[in-house]
Amino acid sequence: MMIVERAKIPLYFVLANFILYGCFMVSVLTDIWMIAFFGAFFGAFLITQLYTESSFIISSVLMVLCLQNFVIGLFGKIASNYGSLSIMTQVPFIFLAFIFLFMFFERRIKPNITFLYIFFLLIFIVISFLNKGGSIQGTIVQVRNLIVYFLAFEIFINCIKKENDFFGFSRQFIIIGIFMTIVAVILLIGGFEFYTKIGIANVYAAKGNVGEGVYSLPGRFTSDIFGIHVFRMGGLYYEPVTLSYFFSAEFIGAITLPWTNNAFNRFFVTVLFGFSLLLTGGKGGMLITFALLLALVFLKTFFKNVSPLKIWGVLIGIIIFMIFFSLFYSQHFAGPAAAHFITIENTWKNIISEPMGHGLAQGGFNIVDSGFSYNDKLSTGAESALMSIGYQLGLPGMIILAVIFISITRRVMNSRKEKGLLNNSYNIVISCIPVVLYGISIFQLNTFTPQAIIPFMALMSGAMVLDNNYRVDNV
Repeated sequence: MMIVERAKIPLYFVLANFILYGCFMVSVLTDIWMIAFFGAFFGAFLITQLYTESSFIISSVLMVLCLQNFVIGLFGKIASNYGSLSIMTQVPFIFLAFIFLFMFFERRIKPNITFLYIFFLLIFIVISFLNKGGSIQGTIVQVRNLIVYFLAFEIFINCIKKENDFFGFSRQFIIIGIFMTIVAVILLIGGFEFYTKIGIANVYAAKGNVGEGVYSLPGRFTSDIFGIHVFRMGGLYYEPVTLSYFFSAEFIGAITLPWTNNAFNRFFVTVLFGFSLLLTGGKGGMLITFALLLALVFLKTFFKNVSPLKIWGVLIGIIIFMIFFSLFYSQHFAGPAAAHFITIENTWKNIISEPMGHGLAQGGFNIVDSGFSYNDKLSTGAESALMSIGYQLGLPGMIILAVIFISITRRVMNSRKEKGLLNNSYNIVISCIPVVLYGISIFQLNTFTPQAIIPFMALMSGAMVLDNNYRVDNV
């Protein structure tokens, strides 16, 4: 087994994050968003100067996603700022976008077939916006969600060029997960009193939900799973649903990433992240975890040699199974999840009636007119990311997005097949992630948001580098 030295923390990493968070905090305190903008710019410039320890670029992106709401909440509370924090929620995306641009202009990221599909998607987005587009703020959020996974994937796979970088990232990924678990458990125990001290009302005001978190935790901190009422863990995300995606990625990472050779450590951390995922009560993260583990176990059990065709066959089988399972769940245990199934059924009818879409940033929670009921929002994509995209961009938008995710999947599979590594547990999982995310997005609105999807793109960062000498522990 290869012995890997522990990487020292690079100076550029320290400086970049000092500027990023320093400007972020001052921006929230002073309500001057340009300070955060320039902090993201200079932070991205400094962090992209890392060439030999570029795994720290990925860790910087993950950490700002984990801490963004804490910064907004705590410093918003100190400044008694409730009304103009929405732009601050875009700081991690701005940071990521600048990293992408710096790496692209340095030719560290090179165009490929996925770029072409993204170009077609952007053209369709522009046409949709000019024709029947909604508000500027809503448009920014929708465009962010439609491209953030692409930016993250291209950055991350080009940050990890050597095995040492990937081993180093794997440890960093797990450490971040352990940190998030510890803080999440503390906040779960502390409840509303602790969240009040770190500005939960300010965070939800920034999200556009003014008034939530003022007198009690928002309703999304409770849910029913198979008819059982549960109190959910929201952690530093301040959001149980999205946090479930984070711990889903960490759980899969604990199983498949090469972060340790110690079987007990791997078992303990895997169980830790598994319980953390359960405590979020997030059905989106649980469904993703279940689908990925099912694909992994099935392929490892029934096939001696795994091929792209076999992976596609298993993925299609999982999609069919999830369709029947969701129908069963909706009929017997739906509870709060009923809104998702109502959204799927009613929004699909609206998509078919207007197959070219109703316009970017239209429908769902983009509707601010008080004359529209919650059922009206459900009928226009309110509780489903994929249905929301379909309502806005129509069938062409849904198809182009599917082609993009399939393109990413094919690139990963082809890279692993060329190196003869498709039998490896890690490579099986990352080959399945894009299609699983696209499929699960029909059940959850949060799937394409940065905090939900970027941890999975980070998990895929080793997709292009590993040679035949590399092996991870199998399930």
